[in-house]
Amino acid sequence: MLDLRQTSEYAEYMQNTGWVVEKSSNCFVYIKKFPIIGSFIKIQRPQQFNHKTIEQLIKKYRAFQVVLEPILSTNIRAVVSQNQLIAKDLKQSKCPFLPSKTIHIDLSKSQEQLLKEMHYKTRYNIKKAKSLKLKTKSSKDIEKFANFWQRCALEQRGMYLSQKKEIIKLNSAFRKNAHIINCLKDNILLSGILLIQTKDIAYYMYAASSNMGKKLFAPTLNAWEAIKLAKKLHCKIFDFEGIYDERFPLKTWLGFTRFKKSFGGKEIEYPGAFVKYHIPI
Repeated sequence: MLDLRQTSEYAEYMQNTGWVVEKSSNCFVYIKKFPIIGSFIKIQRPQQFNHKTIEQLIKKYRAFQVVLEPILSTNIRAVVSQNQLIAKDLKQSKCPFLPSKTIHIDLSKSQEQLLKEMHYKTRYNIKKAKSLKLKTKSSKDIEKFANFWQRCALEQRGMYLSQKKEIIKLNSAFRKNAHIINCLKDNILLSGILLIQTKDIAYYMYAASSNMGKKLFAPTLNAWEAIKLAKKLHCKIFDFEGIYDERFPLKTWLGFTRFKKSFGGKEIEYPGAFVKYHIPI
């Protein structure tokens, strides 16, 4: 299945956030230019690409670093061989740019089966949220969602995360394939999800909840409604877009990882990121 990062909509989003986009051998390549020092190139989850063309782009944009994040495989040499890369030119990065591990939920299953495969406490929390009169509602107000996301990040992490521009531009690039699902009580926004849809996969891209929302189990109900919407849209997979990976540990990811795992599904592991350094001339 085609990854989000290799869609024309995502390429448009990248272009709108200041990246140069090139398409080589049916693969989108993203270039960030830097004055004097050259450029940085990233190639994310390509199904295929041409090594010679990439070398041409390195020269064209005077790239000092190239990052490849391959498709599913636990054998990097197999990936390298498949994509005509030379193994010795690639080094494993300690910090992947994309989530190196995620959870996929198979949407071909019935709602009853999906509920059955959840943790019993997750099913209980969904029922509890409904008993507390929480309601979910679709929205087109991306400005409100982006402001809410930033406010919740500041409230819970104690830091201001400047993601508003990116959230709005991602929503704009995907147009009808971007869906906001909010959870409210008495018209007070408690949580929200920005779901991005490709042909086969629905991505849990941005999610936020107030402290009050968490106490009332709003995120759980919200995520379940997002899964049901993805199923209604005929997506094959619901991708939770990132969980904690022991290979590249980020302790701040442990909390939401427990939350995501409670919905069941299958853990998917990617090889991570591989870096090639180059001295631009």
